[in-house]
Amino acid sequence: MQHTDSRVAAMIAGECLGSRVSRLHRLIARRFEQALAPTGLTLPQLEVLTSLIVIGEPQRPRSLADLLGVERSTMSRNLDALEGAGLVAVAARSPTGRAMRFVITDKGRNAERQAEQAWRTVQDELLANLGKDAPGTIDSWLEQIASTPTPETTKRAPDEAG
Repeated sequence: MQHTDSRVAAMIAGECLGSRVSRLHRLIARRFEQALAPTGLTLPQLEVLTSLIVIGEPQRPRSLADLLGVERSTMSRNLDALEGAGLVAVAARSPTGRAMRFVITDKGRNAERQAEQAWRTVQDELLANLGKDAPGTIDSWLEQIASTPTPETTKRAPDEAG
């Protein structure tokens, strides 16, 4: 049994796409985080700010989380930190106070502009190493994976006729 376990473990260690993507993410994210540290922004916070700029209108945390592919709790933590720093503000609140829409503030726009050079430096270095087509390749992988049904999305209700 131990021989089989070792063989399977070696296969996973040598072939696992998840492990490779996780490692790639850590390596790339670390470079951006180091470059952005002097600006006081993290890469996820920069993503939120740039998304709000690009969208150009108030956004719900859920919409931003869906757009960026993160958990809602992660988005809430990022928005709380950004709001605390005065980089985003609540533009609209539902009568119950639970649903909010956020906008970027002038201070947030300035922070994004200050982070631009740090981001550009790392982006250019990575493109020089990975090739100018890297973003398009990654985008096509993301689209392919996102459009492929998972077992959870293809489960059917049990046959009631039994």
